[in-house]
Amino acid sequence: MRFKKLRTTLIIILSVIFAVSAFHIIKITHDYKTADKTNTEIREQFVQMIEPTTESTAENEKIQMPICIDFDALKQENNDIIGWIYCPDTPINYPVVKGKDNNQYLRADLKGKYLVSGTIFADYRNNEVGEDKNYIVYGHNMKNSTMFGTLVKYKDQTYYDSHPILYFLTPERNYIIELIAGAVVKRDSDIYQTAPADNTIADIMIKSTFNSTVEIGKGENIITLSTCSYEFNNARYVVIGKLKKI
Repeated sequence: MRFKKLRTTLIIILSVIFAVSAFHIIKITHDYKTADKTNTEIREQFVQMIEPTTESTAENEKIQMPICIDFDALKQENNDIIGWIYCPDTPINYPVVKGKDNNQYLRADLKGKYLVSGTIFADYRNNEVGEDKNYIVYGHNMKNSTMFGTLVKYKDQTYYDSHPILYFLTPERNYIIELIAGAVVKRDSDIYQTAPADNTIADIMIKSTFNSTVEIGKGENIITLSTCSYEFNNARYVVIGKLKKI
């Protein structure tokens, strides 16, 4: 009799564990589908793909951006939008916002509704793009490689070789991001300052998971793209690049 009671209790406990696990799996799947649907709708509404071309003139070389963003319409959705980040042949193709703090869009979409993937956001301490020595942008490391989930692939040299640049578009001007280095850092690293010390940038270049020939000249600004990593507690993976005006 006692054995039967123990067996019944064990079955009940295992059934509860299974039900809870199944609920979480269903919820996570639903949240991911919702996030993908939301971001796809945004791209369909506000992004126009353009075949990239390079036009050479006697004075300079003009580079055409591969996408065009309807910022007038986009900012009507949310005035916190400050730009758009794009990396060809990857999922990175998202609006960038800047909120009142670094928590506002952590798990929220452009309308402030809960979204598991949140929204790509710039550090609230940043000034206008191009004004700070270091412009910091955050995104979640999603398991389905959306948002900034592909940043960690820069731990592999071959991935960098295939994706050495990103594009950052703003209502005022556009930029190419020429990637310089990528490294695992602590959450409180000095790279999360808008004016990090030169030795901080140099240290990341030394520890970089990929080799790049891009150099930072005196007075040139960088952008830091950050996502979670899991080498240790509160680890982050950052990719830094040079902001080059188009």
